[in-house]
Amino acid sequence: MNKPMKLVCYAFKNQQNELEAPFLEYLQKYAPVVNETASARTKRIKQIRNLQEHLKFLLENQGNYYLPPIVEPYHGRSVGILKVKEGHHLVRIAFVTQKPSEIVLLDAIDKPSLYEKFKKQQTDKMIQAFLDRAEFYRQTYLKQPFSLPLHLPD
Repeated sequence: MNKPMKLVCYAFKNQQNELEAPFLEYLQKYAPVVNETASARTKRIKQIRNLQEHLKFLLENQGNYYLPPIVEPYHGRSVGILKVKEGHHLVRIAFVTQKPSEIVLLDAIDKPSLYEKFKKQQTDKMIQAFLDRAEFYRQTYLKQPFSLPLHLPD
């Protein structure tokens, strides 16, 4: 019987010997805020649950890279991109599947859903930098696998 897959977050030690985990750092945007209004809290919780559901979908499908329109591979690379719609922007989560047991969450980014003409080039550069960073993280992880577990509530 196959061991169930688990979600882990890529991590590394920076030049100051401090632990960094890009995906976990991205999740900080969902942290509670002092004096948060009830509507802001409700919105934040809804966003967290939506993200959890997408990650559960990825787990249920064994980290498959070909589940359009929600999951697609990064063109020409071994990195998958999980797409999550969140309000007026799209969350992109880069991951790599290490069969048979792990889905490694590499990084995440908020992508504007609509390009404004004068911002398209800037947005394209931002996305390319994110994809290049995800590929670098994948290669680094394969050489020195270090990760932190990510537990989703049932």
